[in-house]
Amino acid sequence: MGFPTLKKLTEVFNGNKFVTFVAVQTVFEGYGFNSKDKLRKNQLKYEVYIPMAHAPGDKETHEVPPIMRNYRSGGTPWKVIIDRDGTVVYNHFHIDADQAIILINRLLERDR
Repeated sequence: MGFPTLKKLTEVFNGNKFVTFVAVQTVFEGYGFNSKDKLRKNQLKYEVYIPMAHAPGDKETHEVPPIMRNYRSGGTPWKVIIDRDGTVVYNHFHIDADQAIILINRLLERDR
């Protein structure tokens, strides 16, 4: 998804009380580069004002962060879309903004 796509999605669904975005930076390599400070700089650069977390793995053992194991993600940027019932409906490495908008709108229509 990356920051440009995330920015577009947050703009499209801004004010929609049924859609929430959060981002978690999972660090499983590049520990010196993928820092909390770098995450914040990108958040400000792209003006994406959503909750963002930083979940580093273990630099010594190379164990990935628990969130990566729990959602079976395998890279960055990884995207997970969860419906209102808590069911993961999308979990993959790539989705473009327009595809995500269609999927989210379908979920919103389904839940009306």
